Amino acid sequence: MAERVERMWMETTRQSVIQTVADIQKLLSKYHAESITIGYEKGEIVSVSFELWVMNRHLAYRLPSKWQGVLQKIVDRKKRKKITAEIEEKAKRIAWRQTLHWVEAQLGYVDTGQVKTEEVFFAYIVDDRGKTLFEAIEEKGYRMLDYKKEKGEAE
Repeated sequence: MAERVERMWMETTRQSVIQTVADIQKLLSKYHAESITIGYEKGEIVSVSFELWVMNRHLAYRLPSKWQGVLQKIVDRKKRKKITAEIEEKAKRIAWRQTLHWVEAQLGYVDTGQVKTEEVFFAYIVDDRGKTLFEAIEEKGYRMLDYKKEKGEAE
C-alpha cells in the first residue's frame, strides 16, 4: 500500500496550473459554489476560494496550494541539490492536480449522499480574520479540541 501511495503523489501531469484550476472551478460550480475566485501572490496562483449558501448564509472556503511540500518530495526522491524553475513548475502542477483529485473524491462522497458539500470542505472554512478553520485551530495549539469529560463519565 505504501508503494502505491508513493507512486500516486508523484503522478506527473502536463496540465498547466491554469487548466487544473479551471477544472477545479468547473467542478465546484456543479456543486453550487458561488463567487469562485483565484488567489494570487507574485503572479502565481496560490488558492481557490468559493462560497456556499448554507442555512441562509454564505460560508467562505479557501483551498490553498502548498506546492512546496511536493517540491521537497521531488528533491528528496531525485536527490537533487539544485532547484530549478522547471522543477518548481512541476511541483506546482502536481500539487494543483492533487487538489483537483482530492476535490473530485470529496464530491464523490457528496454524490453518494454520505456527506454534505459544506461538510467535506469544513477545515477550509474561512473566518473573519481570513484564516481557515484548520489554521485557527492550529494557531491555538489545538486547545479548541480539548475534550472535557462530563461528571460521572467513565475514563
